[in-house]
Amino acid sequence: MVPAKTVARPRGLRGLLDAVLDLVYPPRCAACGEGADGAFCATCAEAIEAVPPGCGRCGQPGPDPTCGACLSHPPAFERVRAGGLLGGPLADAIHAFKYGRRPALARPLGAWLAARVSLPPAAVIVSVPLGRARRIARGYDQASLLADALAREAGAGGRRLRGVLRRIRETPPQVGQGRAERARNVAGAFVASAAAAGRDLVLVDDVVTTGATADAAAAALRQAGARSVLVLALARAE
Repeated sequence: MVPAKTVARPRGLRGLLDAVLDLVYPPRCAACGEGADGAFCATCAEAIEAVPPGCGRCGQPGPDPTCGACLSHPPAFERVRAGGLLGGPLADAIHAFKYGRRPALARPLGAWLAARVSLPPAAVIVSVPLGRARRIARGYDQASLLADALAREAGAGGRRLRGVLRRIRETPPQVGQGRAERARNVAGAFVASAAAAGRDLVLVDDVVTTGATADAAAAALRQAGARSVLVLALARAE
């Protein structure tokens, strides 16, 4: 197992490099491709919906402060927070990031998420790892890149922890599956190292749908001794 370690980058040098890149490649909206001062142009940014009130645990929109699923089977994480509701420009941007071979979108999307959701002061940032086969096919792990960008933009680069969580078996795509099927697919799919012990963790992913993947990953982290796990995503599905 690769030892877990924190990664800190010099903000001054990185900021200079980012400024140069912005001059050579002017920022464009992650959703529509128009010029933008940030992740989204003004039109797309206005169209992104906030996550409506719902379950205080998994974030599922609805009338109940705690949904039935969380009451009957409390997840291993404390809470889910997301930048917006999945759909419209936000869904387009995430699709481009994940499937459009556009890893550079991690930077603006990470900055956008850091501005939308504040991080707990002392929390350590980890990410939901992609399976090896999909990582090779895609060429990158989008959640890991997003966590890197989020940590840098939030000034938490020294609290970005790598190698603590591993996916130990491939899981089939979850698209179109219900909560129970998703939970079965990812049960036991993750293992965490002792580096999680005693830490308050922020677990980063691109999208939370039913929360099954986040729950399985958080369960591995808690089993390894993590004190708490907060799940943070770009989007929450309805």
